[in-house]
Amino acid sequence: MRSLFVMALVFAWVPAIAMWPYLGIVVWMWISYMNPHRLTDGMAYDFPVAEIVAIATLLAWVFSRERKELPMRPLVVLILVYTIFTTITSATSLNPPLAWEKWEVFVKVILFTLITIPLINTRERLHAIIWVMVISCGYFAMRGGLFTALTLGAYRVFGPPGTFHGDNNGIAVTFLMILPLIRYLQLQTENRFAWFCFLGAQILTLFAVFGTQSRGALVALLAMTIYLLIRSRRIGTMIVIGVAGLLAYNFMPEEMKERQGTTLDYQEDASAMGRITMWNFAIDVANDRPIVGGGFNVFYDNPTRARLLPRNEKGEQEQGRAAHSIYFEVLGEHGYVGLGLYLLTGVWAFFAAERLAARGRRRPDTKWASDLARMIQYSLIGFAVGGAFLTKATFDLYYHLLALIVITELLVAKAAKTEVPEVIPPGDPILAFFLKPRLKAFKPPAGGARDFRKPR
Repeated sequence: MRSLFVMALVFAWVPAIAMWPYLGIVVWMWISYMNPHRLTDGMAYDFPVAEIVAIATLLAWVFSRERKELPMRPLVVLILVYTIFTTITSATSLNPPLAWEKWEVFVKVILFTLITIPLINTRERLHAIIWVMVISCGYFAMRGGLFTALTLGAYRVFGPPGTFHGDNNGIAVTFLMILPLIRYLQLQTENRFAWFCFLGAQILTLFAVFGTQSRGALVALLAMTIYLLIRSRRIGTMIVIGVAGLLAYNFMPEEMKERQGTTLDYQEDASAMGRITMWNFAIDVANDRPIVGGGFNVFYDNPTRARLLPRNEKGEQEQGRAAHSIYFEVLGEHGYVGLGLYLLTGVWAFFAAERLAARGRRRPDTKWASDLARMIQYSLIGFAVGGAFLTKATFDLYYHLLALIVITELLVAKAAKTEVPEVIPPGDPILAFFLKPRLKAFKPPAGGARDFRKPR
């Protein structure tokens, strides 16, 4: 029954996508993050629902009057260069058939990331996809948080099987990346009930993170917390975070505390040692082919594993496994050049968000952009630190965050060309459900009016 419902729901969106192509982005993100077909056990489980939505969106966009040109912002250029380079490494890989399989998945992610930029060209549309991100990933966070609270953390929380975030480590990093976006929506609401709902959602998301029992996620959470403390510089915030941390630690079951304790004693942890083995494997592949690496999926290429992986005490060949690190994943697959491009893109995105946050504060009607940029920074930190312990370099949520930065840059640049409005103008009526926050009428300071298009 659920299978038929999901199929009917997906196909019901196709006529609407034909009229408004940007809805295809909304639906495609819902399928990518929530994977509703993977929550069934019928024919919808393996049905290519994402491909159906993708084809409908591309056709509708081509024949629509929507903007077609892609703005060549620095971040867009970096994404394109990295994508082209991965195509070269796939063509020259050690196992081309294996490499092209992952390349196809990656290119689909990049394609819809780039299509998102011209189609999501208003603040209302931007808020719509943020809502979809939050609701789709938040569904698992709310469920996982409640499960953790009711069972007192006795079991681990996992994501939907067969997806980017199916295991406990993957879903934990997803929770951390979505947590700042929940906070962003909370900052934009004036409804007290909604404000407390968002607060509860953040608390449950944190419970879900602890429920995954992911050591890497806790390290990432610590990094996000430290950055929050550096940015806030408020004693009250520090006290609240400290108390919350102590309560969370006391809430953790003994099994989880023992598991976290092995983070430093990695020599005694078979899982950690297995990761180090694969990290050394990635370095060896990169040293052999420093420019292009071994190509996508080189970690599963049997001849390369037989040549580079060590043997155990019994003389048996070590079994190959995932890289368990986005950095070593990229290093092994695309060499030192690919890793350099990947790191440059992430660092540029972080500082682009920093510049965007500063620019958004200059006008009252772009304050929302400053809030969003700051929250995206927290998400990027969660991905950068948590990703150091899992294979997730092609995760679509990361690239969609980069798209959010570019879209917000364009909206702020467009707003800078207009006078400061007293209220936010009406937007797309189709997105009225998502309701933009109202902005109080702007009154010039007592010292006289000032041009808000110029910095102080």
